[in-house]
Amino acid sequence: MSKKTTVSGILLVLLVLATTPLLGTDNVSFLKWWLMTLVLGIGFYPAAAALFPRFHDRGWMFSKVLGIVVSGFAVFALGSFGLVPFTAPVCLITVGVLILASWIFGCFKVRVHAPEIDFLMMEEVLFFAFFLLWTYLAGFHPEAHGTEKFMDYGFMKAMMRSTAVPAEDLWYSGSGINYYYGGQFYAVFLTKITFTDVKQTYHLMRTMVASFAFVLPFSITYHLAESRACHCIRKEGGNKSQIAPVLGGLLSGGAVSLAGNMHYVIYGCIRQWLGLNESAYWFPSSTRYIGYDPLVENDRTIHEFPSYSFVLGDLHAHVVNVMFVLLVLGLLYSYVKNTCRDPEKEWKWSLKDVLFQPQIIAAGFLIGVFHWSNYWDFVIYFVVIAGFSLYGALYRYHARAKETIGTVLLQAAEAFAIGTIVALPFTMKFETMVSGVGIAKHHSMLYQLAILWGLPTVLVVLFIAAVLLAWRKNCHLPGMERQGQIVLADGKTQEEVEEQAVALILGEKKPEPGEKETAEKPKKVSAFCNFWREIAVSDMVIGILGLCAIGLIIIPELVYVRDIYEESYARSNTMFKLTYQAFILFGICMSYIITRFLLWKKERILQVFGGIGLVLFLWTFGYFGTSVYSWFGNIFDLSEYRGLDATAYLENVFSEDAGAIRWLDETIEGQPVVLEANGDSYSDYERVSAMTGLPTVLGWYVHEWLWRGDPADLNVRAEDVKQMYTSTDTNEVLRLLEQYHVTYIFVGSKEKEKYGDALNESLLQSIGDIVYQDTASGTYILQVQDT
Repeated sequence: MSKKTTVSGILLVLLVLATTPLLGTDNVSFLKWWLMTLVLGIGFYPAAAALFPRFHDRGWMFSKVLGIVVSGFAVFALGSFGLVPFTAPVCLITVGVLILASWIFGCFKVRVHAPEIDFLMMEEVLFFAFFLLWTYLAGFHPEAHGTEKFMDYGFMKAMMRSTAVPAEDLWYSGSGINYYYGGQFYAVFLTKITFTDVKQTYHLMRTMVASFAFVLPFSITYHLAESRACHCIRKEGGNKSQIAPVLGGLLSGGAVSLAGNMHYVIYGCIRQWLGLNESAYWFPSSTRYIGYDPLVENDRTIHEFPSYSFVLGDLHAHVVNVMFVLLVLGLLYSYVKNTCRDPEKEWKWSLKDVLFQPQIIAAGFLIGVFHWSNYWDFVIYFVVIAGFSLYGALYRYHARAKETIGTVLLQAAEAFAIGTIVALPFTMKFETMVSGVGIAKHHSMLYQLAILWGLPTVLVVLFIAAVLLAWRKNCHLPGMERQGQIVLADGKTQEEVEEQAVALILGEKKPEPGEKETAEKPKKVSAFCNFWREIAVSDMVIGILGLCAIGLIIIPELVYVRDIYEESYARSNTMFKLTYQAFILFGICMSYIITRFLLWKKERILQVFGGIGLVLFLWTFGYFGTSVYSWFGNIFDLSEYRGLDATAYLENVFSEDAGAIRWLDETIEGQPVVLEANGDSYSDYERVSAMTGLPTVLGWYVHEWLWRGDPADLNVRAEDVKQMYTSTDTNEVLRLLEQYHVTYIFVGSKEKEKYGDALNESLLQSIGDIVYQDTASGTYILQVQDT
């Protein structure tokens, strides 16, 4: 055992011991989840090793995410077709079978190489440390209350109660959930296989994702930077340094999971120091800038990023999907790293070779999962897959048009087909909420775009320009190092034509009539062909990711996806989902580029740009400290730690109803319908259904409108809820209760607030039995009598 492994092992033991003073009794659930990731990582290691053969850890960190996404999807698919119930034993059996299959595959089909233990242990320490950090922070603001936490927590509770897939919509009784609930499903799946409680795992899921958001970019950028260092050694000689890979990896992990944008630097720091801000900086301002400051009534937008999501505490689709997105990026880099390993080889085109690329197949599977977890990422990463496929084909087939185009079309079609098939268990029961694409009528102010995206865009553009100029400066005359002969249409080999071209250029041969034109053409073609092999693979990967990120910034300025928010927030959701992924891509790109610039030999100007970029980049990391202090308070005071119970706030916020809500949650099994007053989105209405997972007739109005697109039906349900609480016609109330299969009626603070004197308690009590009553607050629950 090396010294590095020993040190990492000691650090890991110390971190495990630190969970007791930091998390208290929450450390039991925390350690269960960490051990769960460890088991899944070991179980799916052979599959990961086959997908990441040229990574030092053979994909160890990616194997954990791979285990989660594959095993969770298997349970979901089987449950969707009604083949198995969604229960803990089924989940455990499925995981066990898939782990066994992974090791059988590893033993008989592929040669699984042992990982570099030093690197693996370093990654494991980083993963545990950031998982512990984010979990500790969550304990300072644990309530599942505010923003969209009611929805996220309610989805989890509903799925914990249900053995069917999808579970019944807690805010639209009688129908399944019609939203992208994959993230919450995975959280519940992991809750069931660890025998933990949703009250804690609501937070553990998002803090685990936040940890993956550090360690997966670290692994990707580490290998990118090291690949570049190896390329330099092959070209120029010298010794390999670990500075660039480690620095790039740490910057990349911090960029994705901790950093903010330059809005924080300018408005949160510089303007604050100059006394130009009227009030203290509020960390959500970095995500609500375009359309808000200055206010544009019809163009308020959202441009969030992972650090904001992790601090705020939502467990929404785009948050959980971060770890799956990073797995896709890792797979695509592994694909080109493996494909572009031999610059001297002449590849022959083969249909089998094109279609049986395991990383492309796995990426196709993942974008199929995105249909269910976060549909926007399906579209985004299908394009990214096509981009990597194009580069791989240009490299392998030396930019020959027929082979390149055929490869890209086939691999894109393959990924799309796999994704479509994988999505079937979800799409067969899902009604789309997209209303088409519209042309953007409003556009962001240029200075706002510059503030939000100027730094990464400038770095990417400078990097691409620097790489191209360096290639042009150092590239060889066409054909000088070309191996193998390709026969051209006129019968001459390409080598002969290129030699002729060189002779013409050097003046050693006078051109015959018509020969000049013939000689110049191969020169241009050859330069284009050689380009894809002479540029370092890691540089090309960063170029592709950077261009994709810039494209994601530009698209909302041109078009938007139409939805119910079109009147005042037309570009909001489009900008939100696209720029969220742009932030992740830019984070990886900037970390690599800055490291590359700082170590770029004999180019002082690039080193200066790298230094300036590093200062500004590190400055954005200050957003993490500002947001943590604003949201969590004094995290250095252990006495302020409140624990991970997401429902502990009930007695403070809903003191009149807390006892009744807990009685329902702890006493009632299954998903019987509980009637409660409905209200607007983001309000405190639906606190009963959200905290118990028990369905009600109608929940948050705008959310259900978005999910189902039928406000007329929602209006009917809203009126029916009102009638059930206020009508004086006993028969009408009984009819409606039977129509919606209501089993329990909740009469508490919100019902009394909404209906006031019109609340017909005497009629309600005449048709139901009081099964719970809080004598102090007057809140009670009726069980409807059988009719």
